[in-house]
Amino acid sequence: MRKTFLLLFVLLLAGCGAGSKSISSVAYYDLGAVQPVPNNRIVASLRSIDVFAVSWLDSSAMQYRLLYTANQRRQNYAESRWVAPPAELVGHALRKRMLSGEASGACRLRVDLEEFAQAFDSASASRAVLEARAQIVAPTGGDILARRSFSLSRPAGSADAGGGAVALAAAVEAFSAELHDWLGGLDRASAPGLNIAQRCKG
Repeated sequence: MRKTFLLLFVLLLAGCGAGSKSISSVAYYDLGAVQPVPNNRIVASLRSIDVFAVSWLDSSAMQYRLLYTANQRRQNYAESRWVAPPAELVGHALRKRMLSGEASGACRLRVDLEEFAQAFDSASASRAVLEARAQIVAPTGGDILARRSFSLSRPAGSADAGGGAVALAAAVEAFSAELHDWLGGLDRASAPGLNIAQRCKG
């Protein structure tokens, strides 16, 4: 009886140790250091940048899809996580890149994140995929002054979670640059009559 108890106790300790090892082996990723981009008068007219995500991106799971074998299956890395849900990571990066101390306007930039995952075209080749819709919301009334959809892809240097994290960080950087250029061009000749800068004055 005593031997049986000791054996069960040892097995319990071993199980606890294995669980601790599993938890401690999880790698956590963010988008790395974020550098601000030069402001323009449209960006300076923003009050805030708010990022929302579809429900299946509302967790810290690092998601991927095997396009070559299971196109309709969305999977998560077992031992890798984001430090926060993608909407929070992307929102933090965009605000740090695009909103400086000069941003004192009244319009809001709303971004709806529709995809933020690693796509494998083969067992050894993958890429980051970021898809989003952006809208400039007027200071009052909630009118949409301008909107645009974005779809970006960046190759991953390795076919694993680390490679996906680096590629998605690059996609977010490219996304912020495209947003910046789009916002800066809204009052040019290609968009007559919008007068966004004036309508977004605080």
